[in-house]
Order: sequence, then structure tokens, then C-alpha cells
Amino acid sequence: MGFDSVAVAIMLSAVIIAVGYILIMGNTALTEQTIEGYKAITHSTVKRLQSNVKIISVSYQNGNIYAYIKNIGSTKFSEFSSFDAIVYGKSEGGEFISEYLRAEFEIVKEHINPGIFDPQEIAITTANFPLPNGNYTLLICTPNAICDSFEFSVGGG
Repeated sequence: MGFDSVAVAIMLSAVIIAVGYILIMGNTALTEQTIEGYKAITHSTVKRLQSNVKIISVSYQNGNIYAYIKNIGSTKFSEFSSFDAIVYGKSEGGEFISEYLRAEFEIVKEHINPGIFDPQEIAITTANFPLPNGNYTLLICTPNAICDSFEFSVGGG
């Protein structure tokens, strides 16, 4: 073997090592990104599992919907701006009603942390929305998309 054969063998070995290094580093980066994505999904899922709200009662008086809700999960909510309230149902005349409500929330039974909706605390939801006589469902959802619903009647229905 001449010098040129040895030089080519060294160069080919260097290229193979460089390509192997690039593949290993690419796989490492891909693995790290996958792990970080999995961590984010897991964190979001655990947060959802720890959130829960229960509607205790709903009443309708003079065009206002009143609902008492209880935080039965382990998540604390510092504000209610991300809570959703939706009413849907059918009037006695057969009209289907579905409406996103501009509801106001206020904590009425507070144990600790003033102004924070802690676990086992109760809040009242008030929404002004005139409803004809019929049967309806109130749906309230937390910011983590955990919802609870409660059926109620307006008038003789």
C-alpha cells in the first residue's frame, strides 16, 4: 500500500466518524425535543386531572340565572375570567336555545386565601339572560376545560 491509499483510508475513516457523529447528535436533539413535548403533555394532563368543579344548584328568577359551584378538585383559581358558562335547552314552544353567557362569579364561602377559588370553596355565578318557559342545561367549564352541567326548568316546564 502506498501513501495515497493510507491517506484515502484515513480520510474515509474521518468522513464515516463525522457522519456517525452527525447522526448521533441529530438523534439526541430529536430525543430531547420528544421528551420535552411529552413532559408538557403530561403536565397539562395532570393539571386537568387535578381540576374539577361541581354545580350544586341552579335557579332562575326575573331573567337571572343563579348557580352555586364548588371547587372539588385540587387546583386553585386566582380569577374567574377564563371560566365559561353556557346555557342550552328547548323552550315549551319548541325553540332551541344555546347561548354563551356573560356570567359574573363571586366566592361566597371562602376558607383561606381571600380572592382565590381554593378547593372546597363555593362561588355563585350570576348571569342575566331572559329565558322562555322550558327545560335548560347550564354548563360551566374551568380554564382547563373541565366542565359540569346542571338541568333546570323555567316556568311550568
